[in-house]
Amino acid sequence: MGRRSKKIVATNPLNWVITTEISINGRNVSPGTELSIKGERGRFRFMQHVVNANGVEWIDVVGGRKNYDLQRSFKIDRVKTVHRIARTRKNIG
Repeated sequence: MGRRSKKIVATNPLNWVITTEISINGRNVSPGTELSIKGERGRFRFMQHVVNANGVEWIDVVGGRKNYDLQRSFKIDRVKTVHRIARTRKNIG
């Protein structure tokens, strides 16, 4: 008899604050803005900013090395550069 698969339910706790615009390093960041992250290769596209009930905050991004689209989360202090010019394929096209 096979294993029963678990259902994954994505929930947003009521005490989390999710925003789509934030200021990082003095620049306004909205969905699609490209960022470079310290210690990571490639560029990432910003998706959202999250603050949980304990005051811990992070950003959710998509991207990474060329030809790889990974969804990742990073603390804001790891952002190295907020890019002016979009260079990833999905932002250009």
